[in-house]
Amino acid sequence: GEIGEGYDITRGWFTEERLMIAARTIGAAERALELARDWAVSREQFGEPIANFQMIQAMLADCAVDIAVNKAFYHQVAWEIDNGADRKTVHAKASVAKLAASEASGRVIDRCVQIFGGRGYDRSYAVERLYRELRVDRIWEGTSEIQRLVIANELIKRGTGAVLSFPTA
Repeated sequence: GEIGEGYDITRGWFTEERLMIAARTIGAAERALELARDWAVSREQFGEPIANFQMIQAMLADCAVDIAVNKAFYHQVAWEIDNGADRKTVHAKASVAKLAASEASGRVIDRCVQIFGGRGYDRSYAVERLYRELRVDRIWEGTSEIQRLVIANELIKRGTGAVLSFPTA
């Protein structure tokens, strides 16, 4: 780019990278939920599958909600980018997507490890690796704390509509 355009180039790169992290973390969370669901259906305690226990059901449901909401949001932001939305607005929305998805995936994988019990912490089970891998997503391409600053800055400068609006055409 030209002299003085570096910040805009960096912002565009961060927008794409942060949205990619949102997609990757939610994809990993979805895989963890599939593993936990399969485990809960097959693992028996007290003569029945643990999937029959209400607290396991609640954890599975909470995981599904975290995944569905975040998947819908990052798809919305990607659509806005593809349709030429204001670059400063989508930069902030990509920060929302990255922050929300990386924090939600942390909650999801934590629940999934819990569903697996002690085996969830065993390296021979995939949820253990997902647990380790998802943690870093709250750090790189801007920590969760930095995402909060980006979002707050956009709210202060441009108002809530810049971050909370959902154009469809």
